[in-house]
Amino acid sequence: MAGTVCPLCGSGKVRLRKSFDAQVLEAEWKRIWSISIRDEFHGHPQLQLYECEDCRLRFFVPGDVAGSPRLYEQLEQFSWYYMPEKWEHNVALEDLSGLRVVLEVGCGFGDFLALGRKRGFEMFEGIEQNPSAVRRSISQGLTVRMQDIQVAAAERPGRYDAVCAFQVLEHIADPRSFMKAASELLHPKGKLILGLPNADSFLRYQFNMLDMPPHHMTRWTAEVLTRLHRWLPLKLIRIAYEPLADYHVDGYVEAYTSLLASWGPRIFAHPAVRSRITSLIRKSGVRRFLRGQSIYACYVRT
Repeated sequence: MAGTVCPLCGSGKVRLRKSFDAQVLEAEWKRIWSISIRDEFHGHPQLQLYECEDCRLRFFVPGDVAGSPRLYEQLEQFSWYYMPEKWEHNVALEDLSGLRVVLEVGCGFGDFLALGRKRGFEMFEGIEQNPSAVRRSISQGLTVRMQDIQVAAAERPGRYDAVCAFQVLEHIADPRSFMKAASELLHPKGKLILGLPNADSFLRYQFNMLDMPPHHMTRWTAEVLTRLHRWLPLKLIRIAYEPLADYHVDGYVEAYTSLLASWGPRIFAHPAVRSRITSLIRKSGVRRFLRGQSIYACYVRT
């Protein structure tokens, strides 16, 4: 697409990686989840995945196909969508030790806020754009607003000791504006904590509908996360990788055996071989040494 620029660093040095037919994606969402996404695509016949040659972010265009609140209201019907426990929650609590005023952006049903309350944090707040999730969070006595992050930054600049966003940034078509607002919410030396899918994990060998628009708009790696200080007032202090979760073992095995089979050894495509490898990973304990789906990054505002 002529004139395409990176939504993170603003560079025009981008290259097209792949194009996708919108009708094919619509049909797959309908087949897999019985959800119509036609209105999300606003009549665009194709979507393109680009990669920035400067910051290495991969991003989809056009940007207006990012999912609406209505999409997330439909996805919440699935028990696996708003997972109550995420690996990065416990990692984040280590980095939040000693802090008081914390905001979670995209807090879903408020599970992390509730966990923080149990751990003794006094001032955990959340913002969310799914109205159903907001109502559910408030019903649990949690402090949650239905609010955009830019509005929150304008209302409460410098208020927070920390801002957290777990599995949120990849949904944003304009990540630079999101990160700028997150930085503005922090006081100097406040912490920004991110948890998001690692595009360099086994995900790179899958065709995952949830890693596509209208659900995901960007794809992130450690290489991108280490470069954010070039465009934002943030200093990276930690990156961590999720060990392979039990519920991701099947996807992990399918991704890597499919890759191996594509190189020639067709035995890896055999269901019995995949089943044996899956069982071995689960029973041997080796899973904790394998790299899972998510990556975690903690920054300090400079």
